[in-house]
Amino acid sequence: MKKSIVALFACLSLAAGAYAQDVAEAQPAQQQQPAQLQRVETRTIEPVWFALQGNETIDVVGIRLSAWGKANDITGLDLSICGDAVNAYGLQIALGSNEVIDRAGALQIAIGANYAGSLSGMQIGLLNESVAAKGFQIGLLNASDDVRGLQIGLLNTTNSIYGFQIGVINIIKSSPVTFFPILNTVLGY
Repeated sequence: MKKSIVALFACLSLAAGAYAQDVAEAQPAQQQQPAQLQRVETRTIEPVWFALQGNETIDVVGIRLSAWGKANDITGLDLSICGDAVNAYGLQIALGSNEVIDRAGALQIAIGANYAGSLSGMQIGLLNESVAAKGFQIGLLNASDDVRGLQIGLLNTTNSIYGFQIGVINIIKSSPVTFFPILNTVLGY
């Protein structure tokens, strides 16, 4: 009796597998998606994260210590060699570079370069770059599309500014005086 139940179960399993394969082959190729390509992305919140390489599905609320790599959101302290994030709020310190793709409400300090899409804070490094900066940029080269604040460096460049540039070469592209050494400013549009 047990052998016949096992045999019946085995036959039904083989028949179900063959039927599923026939159905899958009957579907057009563009509708089929292998299971390995279907990925459900989840985000994890970590209070302390030690990593040699990043994972962009991680949100760090606390401390991130990493060699390089990308995290989604970082709130707190980020210590790395080259650290990337989508958003960062707090303090980023890197030996190489800090890169924030979207928003940085942070103090970014790097021996090399700092980049932020939208900066509300301060960048200190050899090269500082942002799309929009509200705050300070201090370095050899400072570049931003729009500055609301102060740029201090050897070369400062921006499209528009409401604030000051202090440096050897100061460029404000939208100003009537696009180049002026030592101190350049626009305090209204």
